[in-house]
Amino acid sequence: MKYAEFPHLGRRPYTEFAQAGVLEPEPDELAPEAVAPWVYARRSVPRERVEWWYHLPTRLWFRVRRDTASDTVLGVEAARGDER
Repeated sequence: MKYAEFPHLGRRPYTEFAQAGVLEPEPDELAPEAVAPWVYARRSVPRERVEWWYHLPTRLWFRVRRDTASDTVLGVEAARGDER
């Protein structure tokens, strides 16, 4: 089982979390016909990215920086109350 260190929680297994998407800004100039491809058809290439993770038992949100090539957690921040 994989584990990571989380603020306020300590070392927790990945299985306690629901991944809620990538924290990535929407492009400024997005034509109406380009919205669906941007949302649903983007290439998923291995890289470092920031994701929203939700801790199911405590209902806390976290920003997790993760390398998708190695599935390694590189950093975790607790989300502020005004972010979600």
